[in-house]
Amino acid sequence: MPSFERVILIVNPVSGQARGLRLGRQLRTSLEDKGVVCSVRITNGIGDAERWSLTAAESGFEGIVVIGGDGTVGEVVAGQAQASNKVPIAIVPVGTANVVAIALTLPLIPSMTRGNVLEGRILSFDVGYLPLHDRHFLLMAAIGFPAKVTRDAPRKLKNLFGVFSYLWSGIRNTFNLDEVDISIEEKDGSIQHFSGNTILLANIGKIGEINLKVNPDTSAHDGKFDVTVISSRSLWQLLVVIFRMLTWRYRSTRRMQNFQSPEVTVRTEPPVEVQIDGDNIGQTPLHARIIPNGVKIIVGSRYKDGIDSP
Repeated sequence: MPSFERVILIVNPVSGQARGLRLGRQLRTSLEDKGVVCSVRITNGIGDAERWSLTAAESGFEGIVVIGGDGTVGEVVAGQAQASNKVPIAIVPVGTANVVAIALTLPLIPSMTRGNVLEGRILSFDVGYLPLHDRHFLLMAAIGFPAKVTRDAPRKLKNLFGVFSYLWSGIRNTFNLDEVDISIEEKDGSIQHFSGNTILLANIGKIGEINLKVNPDTSAHDGKFDVTVISSRSLWQLLVVIFRMLTWRYRSTRRMQNFQSPEVTVRTEPPVEVQIDGDNIGQTPLHARIIPNGVKIIVGSRYKDGIDSP
C-alpha cells in the first residue's frame, strides 16, 4: 500500500475534452486533505511528462499521479523506465480509450480515484523498448492489421465516439487482410518464418474486464514478450481468432501461433505499419526487447496476474 508524503501530479489539460485540469484540481485538494503535499505540472507538449517522470525521485517526490490518456501514461512510463530511482505511478484515466487503465482494472469513476492512489497495490511491471526508435511501451507492439486500424481511425471520430471509432476503422480494414511474409529473429539468432497479417508483441496482453487474453502465458512480470502471429483472410476468420482469445483457447493453429521471447527483430515483406500502445510509429522492420521490472504501478483491486507481491 502506498505511503506518500509528497507527490507530483502530471496533468494533460486537453485529455477527456479538457476534463484533465478539473480532475487535477479536485484530486490535489482531496490528497492534500489527507496530508499529501502535491506539486502540479501541466503538460504543454510532447516530452514534458517523460522529463518530469524521469527526474521525479531526484526532485524529492515519492510518487507520480498521471492524469491523462494512454499517450500521457506512456510518456510517464518511459521516463520511469529510464530512471535509476523508481517511484510508483498512479493513473487517473481521462483519455479516449483508457486501455491501460482497463487492463490494470483501475477505477474509471473520478470519485474512486483517491482511494486507489492511497490504498492500491504497487506492482513491478516489465516495459517494452525499441532501441532503434528509442521508444518504450507498456501494453504491446502491434504490427500489421491493428496498426492500420489505429492509423485509419479519424481524429474527429475519436473525439466524438472514443473507442468505437476503432471499431469502424477495423470493419473497413477487414476488406484488405492481405498476408505478408514474416520472419522473427530471436536474441540467440534463431529465426522463425510465418505468413500472416498481424504480429503482436504483448507485455500486458490480458484485459480481465472483458475476459480477453492474447496469449496463454501472457504476463507483464516474467521478462518476456508473448509473441502472437495471426493469419485471418476474412472477417469471419478474424472473428474466430477473437473468439479464441476471449475463450482462452490457444491450441496452435495455422491461423494463430504463439511463443515467448525477451528480444525479437520482426521483418516483413513488404513492410507493414507498426503501433505501440495505440501510437503509430512507422513500418517494419522492428527490433524490440523487454526491460524487466522497468516501472512500478499502482493497480486496481481486481488486477490479477499470478503474482502475490510487487
